[in-house]
Amino acid sequence: MAVTSAFDTEFPDRFPAMTRQRRILVVEDQEPLAVVIADVLGDSHEVVCVSNVTDAVDYLLSDSIDLVLLDCVLPDGPNWQVALEADRQQIPVILMTGDAEQAKELIAGQRIYLLKPFAIAALLDAVHRADASPAV
Repeated sequence: MAVTSAFDTEFPDRFPAMTRQRRILVVEDQEPLAVVIADVLGDSHEVVCVSNVTDAVDYLLSDSIDLVLLDCVLPDGPNWQVALEADRQQIPVILMTGDAEQAKELIAGQRIYLLKPFAIAALLDAVHRADASPAV
C-alpha cells in the first residue's frame, strides 16, 4: 500500500518516486559473455557479474538479488551451491549451458534455461519469464 501525504499532492514532482531496479546476479566465467549480458540487461536492471561459485554465494548472502543467471559449468565447483542458496531465498534462477546434452536434461526440469550461444531476444524472453514467475 502506498502512503501519500498532502505534501505529495501539492508538490507531486518535487520528490519523484524512488524505485529500485531489479538486481540480477550473472554468474559466468566467460568475461565477454558476462559483459554482453550486462550490457543488454543494464538499461532495465542493475546487473552484477561474478565468475565463480564462491563469489556468487557470498553475493547472495550479503546483498539483495532478484534473479540469478547461472552458468552450469564453473571453474571452482558445482553450480548447485548457488542454486540452493537462491532457492533458499526464493530467488528465480535461469541456467545457462553450452552443452546440448545437458540442455536435454534441463528441459525435463522446472527452471528456465538458455543454450549457449543464445540470441539476445532469447535472453530478454528468459528474464521476462523469470520476472513474471515465482522461484522454483
